Parts: sequence; C-alpha cells; structure tokens
Amino acid sequence: MQKSLLITIRDTASCSQGVRFVSSFFTNLQKVELILFYVVPKNVEEQRVSELWDDAKSDNIALPSATEKAFNLCSSTLRKKGFSDGQVKKVVRRSQAGTVQDIIQEAKNGLYDAVILGKRSTLFMEDIICGNKGHEILEKELASPVWFCRDPEEGRKNVLLCLDGSEAGEQVADHVGFILQGEEQHSVTLFHVDKGQALDKEQMFAKATEVLASYGIAAERIQSAMVKSLRGVAAAILSEADKGRYAAIAMGSTGRTAKKGVYDKIIGSKCKNLFNDIDKAALWVVP
Repeated sequence: MQKSLLITIRDTASCSQGVRFVSSFFTNLQKVELILFYVVPKNVEEQRVSELWDDAKSDNIALPSATEKAFNLCSSTLRKKGFSDGQVKKVVRRSQAGTVQDIIQEAKNGLYDAVILGKRSTLFMEDIICGNKGHEILEKELASPVWFCRDPEEGRKNVLLCLDGSEAGEQVADHVGFILQGEEQHSVTLFHVDKGQALDKEQMFAKATEVLASYGIAAERIQSAMVKSLRGVAAAILSEADKGRYAAIAMGSTGRTAKKGVYDKIIGSKCKNLFNDIDKAALWVVP
C-alpha cells in the first residue's frame, strides 16, 4: 500500500533533515509518496510569483526566493536518492490560523500517514509542545502521526517501539507495521521501561506482536526488551536508542491515563531534554 508522507518546509535546513531521513529510511521507494508542504507566514511579503507552483492542491500565491530554493534543493535531493518526479508533490498554503494549526489542518484534510518536521520546524514547535497547550494539540487535534527529525544519522536502521501497557501501544504498533511493510531491512524492538507498574507485560508484548504480524512483519524481525530504570523512562529510552543505533523511536501521544499524554506520562519535565538529546534518531509520535 502507498505511504503518503507530508514533509513540512521552512527553509533549506529544515527540509534537508526530513528529506534526509526519508531517503535513508526507505528502500522500497515506489511505495512512498512525498508531499513537500509550506505555510506562507502572514508577515512574509510576496516577492514574485513562482512558476513552480502549478499543483492543483496549492494556493496560487507568490513565494519568497529562499523558499523556492528550499523546494528545489529538496526535490533535487530526492531525485538523486531515486524518487521520481511523480512521487514528489508540492503544496503551499497561506497561513490562516498560525503555522502549527495550519499543519494540523492540512494533516486532517490530506489524511497523510505521517507529518515530518525537520530541525527548524521542531525547534519552532518546542515551546508549544512543552507548554500548556502542547498536550491538547497532540492528543486531541492531530490526525496523523508526527515524525520529529532533528538531525537524523544516515545508515541507522530499525524502530524502537515503546510500550507502556496502554491501548496507545497497539496504535503505535499499527503505525510501525504499516510503515515497515515492504521494508525488510528494518526490524522492530518492543521496548518497555519497568517502573513497578502492575501490568501484564507478556500480554502487552503479544498484542503488539500480533498487530505487527498483521502487516506481514515476520517473527524474526520482532524482538522485545524490558529494563528497570531508576533514572526515569525518557532516559532509559534514549539510552536504548543510542545503544541500538535505532533509526526511529515510536511512542503514543497518550499514556496509561487519558488525562496525561506522552509528555506528562513518559517524558514529563524532561520534555525539552528529550528533544535536545534526540538528534540521530527520529521521534515518531502517534495520536
């Protein structure tokens, strides 16, 4: 099945992070459709009409030359990595409710399989995500998983799928299984940090394995690991990701209670530290 990924563009640096991750992670390229998405800020003056934006999905608006440069760089990089012109589309929108809300709205309208934020976009959203309204955005409004790509390291493989015993774990497994269809080079490690919770850990791993298997992920591509940590869940996840050189860390946006999301339940006060420390692996947050 085709995977439709929305890569947000802010400048050449931000697009290069998301593009670099995608082109390094996937090998079955013909099954991937990429949409390069740019929100024109309200305070940006139109400089000249771009002849590039003839996509029917785009607003007929002018773009700053720096933005055109970013799109050209992304398109060129993807072509060099093996993506055809037909697999890469460009969509531009005028800002309506603010960049974050506009990205959320585009995700809802387009039903994308993931929204990818590069380094600059990630930095832009940090204060929002770590602030009072971040949980509401991720848990109640976001329609698609978000991949945060701060500074991905090419050559990394595999996905660390974090489980906490909540139903969100099955949703994360569903997303990981879908993305890894046809990507035989990647395996999945089901990972749980044991802090003494009263959980049926065997059943938790079995359910996630069942979901992955429904997408054709063979048993030999699925491992499980569990650690006890006194340093906290975030530190344990980061340690495991670094040790295993995982390409991505996948987790749910809601934890074991409906009132607390991933940034309260799993990351909590370590939110900014986690964002600062995750640079070589992507962080996949699944609503």
